[in-house]
Amino acid sequence: MKNLNCKNCGADMRIDISAMTAVCHYCGTKYVLSREDTDYFREFYHQMNSFLKLDHDEKERRNKADALWEKAETKVWECTDGSNIEIRYMYYFHTNDCTIYTARRNLIFCFDRNHAYQAEQYRKNVSLLDYPSADTRHLSNFFPKVTGGFSLTDGGTALIIAKDEDEYPLSLFGTLGGRHTAWIISRMENLCCVLEYNGLVHPEFNEYSLYINPYTHQVSLYGGWWKANKHNTLSADRKTILQSRQNLTQLRDTAARLLGFDSAAKIHPEPEIPQALAQFIGGRPENNAYDDFALWDEMLIKAYGERKFIPLDMDDESIYGGD
Repeated sequence: MKNLNCKNCGADMRIDISAMTAVCHYCGTKYVLSREDTDYFREFYHQMNSFLKLDHDEKERRNKADALWEKAETKVWECTDGSNIEIRYMYYFHTNDCTIYTARRNLIFCFDRNHAYQAEQYRKNVSLLDYPSADTRHLSNFFPKVTGGFSLTDGGTALIIAKDEDEYPLSLFGTLGGRHTAWIISRMENLCCVLEYNGLVHPEFNEYSLYINPYTHQVSLYGGWWKANKHNTLSADRKTILQSRQNLTQLRDTAARLLGFDSAAKIHPEPEIPQALAQFIGGRPENNAYDDFALWDEMLIKAYGERKFIPLDMDDESIYGGD
């Protein structure tokens, strides 16, 4: 998968093929795509959204995945203890704080020397997470499990997070239809309830921190944990008070972008976007995640009626844009 990074700040850019532009989600810089980039990303998103029609033979899918990962890029880091970390990765992107590599069964968050302290903040925040006793075994599966941390010779820190083999960055999926966005909203509401239970605001609750399993409709929150903080505290820049509703506002903006809109404020009904779905995304969040989830359950039934599992049929090659 080819990456396109902002020439101003180096962050990963969001591609809008319909407008033939790329927009940096950090500094707001906008570029008009070159003919080469337009052709490349149009083909990539075509593969993503055509949802490859396989015969659902698990063995065939795994064999194709094995062959694709054999061609993955290799990255090696030198550690201060004299050891090396070597990974194969299919995709990576930059944030202002670190570079995140997606390997087959791990995510590697590589913080440079100026942000190495944030690796420890990531560890601390996820280690303190608590879950309602009745749901502990279920909900904890969708939050980070740190399996290792390494000090690098360049002064940085590499943090290793376990993930399911079939989990992919949500940002890779481009624009989705209403039904697929609806199931992602349901899972994001679950995540927001856990954040609410822990009294946390997650400032990076968006498609760049969320990872989905298209085969099981699971959504996990792996990114941005170094920025999580308690409700009613000052933000990192000490300019705003963090409020519980911020998670729910970000949920709606993320859902809007999945549907192809710039933000929740700009969403409107379309043939593939029922009135109830647009009303929920464009509306004001409830005061807490539990009430918001209850509201979403009502709006979901209004939008689509009886719950129905609709699989995203795809494989690693269609997701990562292999040849």
